This record gives sequence, structure tokens and C-alpha cells, in this order.
Amino acid sequence: MKNIIIFLLFVVSSSLYASDIKVKMEHSKTVGLFGYGIGSDVSIDSKYKEINGPSIFLGKTIFPDGTESDQMYLNKKSKVIHYIESNRINKSARLQTVLSPYEQAGGTCTGYAMYDFLQQLQLSGFVGTGELDRSLIDERARTYLLVDNINEYYLTPRHQYSIRRVLKKYGKSFGFTCKEFSTENYQLMKEKVLAHLETGIPLIIEFYTGEDMVNSPFALNRFRQSKRNQLPMDERLWIPRKNGEKKSDGHSIVIAGSFEDEGKTYLVMIDSDWAEPRIWDMDAFLNDKKTALDEVIVTTCQ
Repeated sequence: MKNIIIFLLFVVSSSLYASDIKVKMEHSKTVGLFGYGIGSDVSIDSKYKEINGPSIFLGKTIFPDGTESDQMYLNKKSKVIHYIESNRINKSARLQTVLSPYEQAGGTCTGYAMYDFLQQLQLSGFVGTGELDRSLIDERARTYLLVDNINEYYLTPRHQYSIRRVLKKYGKSFGFTCKEFSTENYQLMKEKVLAHLETGIPLIIEFYTGEDMVNSPFALNRFRQSKRNQLPMDERLWIPRKNGEKKSDGHSIVIAGSFEDEGKTYLVMIDSDWAEPRIWDMDAFLNDKKTALDEVIVTTCQ
């Protein structure tokens, strides 16, 4: 009897918030294989005033093991990005997915970025030879792939410090080819990046940071999450250094999607410094009038 009572309490508590937030699609944006892509306009209806009203869908986040984490929405009025637990929202299978990554250990961001890219590539619907699915099939396989990425980039002489060469190796097995792209012209960079993101396939961007971090263009909020630390989210970001700014460390992260808000373009980024995706102001952080854009390298694969 005691076990039954405990089980019933668990069922009640786990379903307490089930689907208590309704999201209505107002204008969908097709991205690759996803009918409801990042940048789709929605309206949120719930008993919680702070999240209600017109919003922009920024992705359904997925843990590395494939389980759903949050859905991200930018409230158009308050300009707050809410990370809302997926089990509290009415379900849709057509939402664009974004990796909620492992947090990196030490100064190994590029190894993690390449691994995050491969898993985000899988989430985009890429099939290739089928080997990528097998390399991500369980925790043991995922751990091996992550460690192998770190080893290939930092320790293997023929691939050392070259994202393109490491991904060329994986591409032979997984069934894709990669190219590097760089330019001092922001409009050209913007056109190329956004056109690629329309396919749903991610990119890797590598750059030198300045000495200081910048703040997120939007406030970030883990919305009333019952199972997570309720401390404020870290809203700092590493971005490419400004022209004339002292060069600091190199950094590599993944671009997963893009959206528009009030005439500006923003990017959804997977940065292994954090366990959840972050948002970049593309027009500000990659602006060739301020940014050392000639140092920024973008790698695309398909």
C-alpha cells in the first residue's frame, strides 16, 4: 500500500504542470525539414501573465540523449527569452530542434563545438551514410565521439587546430563535405550564413575574442522551472573582438538558426560554455564596421 501511495504521489506531482501553457502558431516559418522553424510567430496563452502574448519561437531544445528539455520563446513585448519546460506545452512534432549541449571541461571549446555540430546536424534530419546515427546511438558512443573530436583537434598532428581537416575525416565516414568561408564584408557574410541556415543545417563559427564578455541582447529566464537551479541565468557572451581591441583566446561555437525582431537579425547559438542555447545580435556582433570580421571563419557542411 505504501508503494502504491508513493507511486500515485509521483504521478500527480509529475503531471501537475502538464500542458498548462498553450502555444498557438500564428505564422510559421519553414526551415529545412521543420514546418515550425526558429523565427515562427506564435501567441502564448496561460495563467502566467509574464509569458502571455505574441512571441517568437526560438527552438525546442534537446538533451544529448535525445530527451526534450525546453522550448525557447522571445516575448515580443517584454523582450525576455523564456526557457519553458517542454512537458508544460502542447505538443507538436514539427518544431525545429536545437541541442542543449554538454558543458565543456577546460579550454576545449573547439572539440566540443565540432561534437555539438555533429549532433545538431543529426537533429536537423541529416542521414548521410547512417554512420552518424550509429555514432550517437547511446551514451558510450556519444562519449567516444566527443573525446575523439577533442583528440583529433588538439592532439593529432595531421588535423591539429583545423576544424576543416577534422570534419573532412568525419565527412568521409558520415557522408558530408565541408567548406570554410571568410570575408571582410558583413552583408556577404550575412547572406551566406542565413541562406545556409534556411536548410536547417548548422554551421561552426570560430573567432578570437576580446578580453571582456558582452551581455545578451535579451534577458534570459528559466520560466518557473521546478527541477533546476533558480539562480539567474548567466547572460554573458563571448563574441568576436572589436577592431583595435586586444586579441584574447580563440573560441568556436555552433550557429543553429536565425530570426528577425524589429528589423534586426539574431542567431541561435550553441556554446558549450553554457548548458542552454544563447542568442547573438548578428547585426551588432558581426558588424564589419566594429568587428574584426576578417578573423572570423565559418565552416559549412552538407
